[in-house]
Formats: sequence, structure tokens, C-alpha cells
Amino acid sequence: MSPFYIYRKTVIFSWIKLCIGLLTLLVCLAIGGITWMIISNMAFELTTSIAIGCSAFLIAVVVYYVIMGKLGYSIQMGHLAIIERAQRGEDVPPNPIQFSKNIVSERFGGNRQFYTYSRDIGLTVRQLARVIARGFSLDKDTPELGSGRWIKHIISTPARRCADECCIAYALRRNDYEITAACVDALTILIQDWSSFSKKAFRLSIMHIVFCLLVFAIIFTPGIAIFSSIGSILPWLAASILITLTVKIAFLDSYVLTKIVCDFLAISDEAKIEQKNYVKLDSWSKGYAKLRKNAEKISEKAEDDADKAESAAKKAAKKAKKEAAALPEEVAESDETPEDESMQESSGSDDSVAPEVPESPAEPADDVQVEADK
Repeated sequence: MSPFYIYRKTVIFSWIKLCIGLLTLLVCLAIGGITWMIISNMAFELTTSIAIGCSAFLIAVVVYYVIMGKLGYSIQMGHLAIIERAQRGEDVPPNPIQFSKNIVSERFGGNRQFYTYSRDIGLTVRQLARVIARGFSLDKDTPELGSGRWIKHIISTPARRCADECCIAYALRRNDYEITAACVDALTILIQDWSSFSKKAFRLSIMHIVFCLLVFAIIFTPGIAIFSSIGSILPWLAASILITLTVKIAFLDSYVLTKIVCDFLAISDEAKIEQKNYVKLDSWSKGYAKLRKNAEKISEKAEDDADKAESAAKKAAKKAKKEAAALPEEVAESDETPEDESMQESSGSDDSVAPEVPESPAEPADDVQVEADK
């Protein structure tokens, strides 16, 4: 499937994420408005007003993370899962929301774990990208000087922010790997192919910026004359910015995410990781080194558990073999049929009592001969 076709099939996730963002924004604005009314109508001291404002800000942050933790991360995960599924050539599931919930629970264990992995991967990608922007590369030990790298790095930000989603999509594809090990491999492949990835991100970011400016100009320009006659164009300017951001979130961000994730997955299918790059990337980013260390610990624990299970299976097999070998002897001693017992009893009675033999009558031949002589 082409990225544009996948984008059209998954654009519903962008609308859902937009609704969640607007809901969060409305709740935060409500908290801010209530706080402002309390501070303006009550004669508080300056320190008290600052404390109330800080408390309201913390409440807004908590509300944001609660809403995004319950809804946003699950929707984002489901969006990536369906993009990865469609890029493999499979059809989009009929119930994408339920599919996203199942993916989050099966692969990551929940929204909190998904947020943790997404946060760690995002921080690691930013650390590695800053190192590359300073001129370092995996092929050379000395950096290449030049200001063009930083300019390209800044312009590529809209598409480069999708790098952590690319790594998560790779982890979803390699479901035969442990999740942390799959994330480490995804980061390594990303940096190995950073030259190609950065070029695509630069082109997509240019398109993203130009399209946003075009949408803003189309929306804002017709209202200049109308609102200038009223006396102020600031309300229309704010409304134009909000409408542009709405179009950006609902359409542009979704297309950029779909395009760059599909390109990365196509590259990762044929990528081969060089072992020396693991050590080099450890020195570039503490986050990468931490992830790789955790992956090694989990792998060692899994190997120990497998060895223990194998040894337990061998012991159980030996025990079953011994029991199977001892079983015929016990059966031979105890398995006697009633016929054998009756035969043994009859033979025993023959030996103990001898049969009576009848005496034959005496022959009278001698007595007859004596009488004849007389």
C-alpha cells in the first residue's frame, strides 16, 4: 500500500487526537479562567496570588497527563500499529479503536508503559540528533564543521519529531523481540541510515511549512478588509492561527507521520546492524546506553529463566523415567490372576494327599493245584 492510501485509511486517528487535544485545551482554559476570576475578585497578597496561579498550573498539567494517558497514548499507539500493519500489506481492521487497545495491552502492557518508552526514545533521538548536527557520524571519528547542518537540523524539526514513532513502529513489527531490545535496534538502524532519513525529513518539513503558510494566507487574507473596518484584526488573526493549527494537526501531521514511518519501515526490513555501532552510540547518548543496558539485563534474565526451566524439565523427565522403570517390577509381583491362584491350590492339594489305590483280589491258582494232588 502507498503512504497516501494508508493516510486516507487512518485519518480518523488524527481527528480523534485533535478532539482529545481540544478537550484538554478547553479544560486547561477553564482552570485558568476560574483561577483568574478568583485572583481578580479576591484581595489576595502577591505571594498568595502567585501560589494560587502555580497550583492551577499544576492542576492543568495533571489534567493534561490524565487525559492523554487514558486516551491520547492509546490512540497514538493504535495509529502506529495500523500504519505498520498496512505497510506490511494487511487490511485495516474494521474496529481500529478496539484494535489499538489490544495492541497497547499486548505489546506494552498499558498506556503508562507506552508513555515511558515513548518518552525515553524521544529523549534519546534528540540527544543523538544533536550529536549528528555537530558534525559527528558513525563512519568518522572527527566532526565535520559547517553551519549548514544546524540550519538543516532546525528546518527538519516537524518531520524529525516523528523519529520516535518510527522506532515504536519497528518495535511493533519485531514482536518476536523483547520490547526494549527492539527499541535499541530501531534507534541503531535510525542512526545508521540517518543521512537518508534526514533528507526525507527535510523535504517533508519544507512541504509541511509551506502548506501551513498557504492555509494561513487563504484563511487570513479575506478577513483583513472586514476586520480592519471594524477596528481590529487581532481576533481574526487569532482565529486564523487556530484554524491553521487545526488543519495542521488533523491533516498535515498525519500525512507526515504516515509517510516517514512507511519509509523507515521499508528501510529497516533490509537493514543490518553493525555491532561496533552499539558501543559508539553508548558514548553519544546516556539514554541509549541506559536502554541498551536494560535490554541486556532483561535478555540475561530471560536466558537464566530458560536455563532453569530446561533443567527443571530434565529433572522431571529423569524422575518420570525412573518411575516408569520401577513400575513393571511392582506389577510382576502384585499382578496374579485368580486362575493362577486356583492352579497353585490344586497342585498343593495333590502333593499333600495321596490317592487310595484299590487292592486287587488274590489269585486262587495255588490252592486249586494243592487240592488236585491230594
